[in-house]
Amino acid sequence: DLSRREYRRTGARRSPLTARRLGELGEYVAADYLIRRGFSIVDRNVRIGRGEIDLVVERDGIRVAVEVKSSWIGERSVDGKDPLDAFDEAKAMQVWSLARHLDVRRVDLVAVAFTVEGVQIRWVPGAA
Repeated sequence: DLSRREYRRTGARRSPLTARRLGELGEYVAADYLIRRGFSIVDRNVRIGRGEIDLVVERDGIRVAVEVKSSWIGERSVDGKDPLDAFDEAKAMQVWSLARHLDVRRVDLVAVAFTVEGVQIRWVPGAA
């Protein structure tokens, strides 16, 4: 493994798509996806204590907290994992404990996978 300084000296460039930027892009795609399915965005990136709910959406008077998981799968991947794998039981419990403070009926998951072929979006209602 190279240190950061040694890595820069090699002249290699890191992917411009950092994990943080990938997450922001995934949240944007997920919000657009849900809007096209009749939801309205109530809030984004809601901080509750040390945690955060990515999206709060509403449709037909039902408010839903949404956790968004994103990954880049392919060449020069940021993490290369299926975003559904990042939402385990512990994460579901954590998100639900935060969501209880927001008067929501359920917690959904939107998994966004960016690939060289395009974007794959999977919505899991009631994931937590």
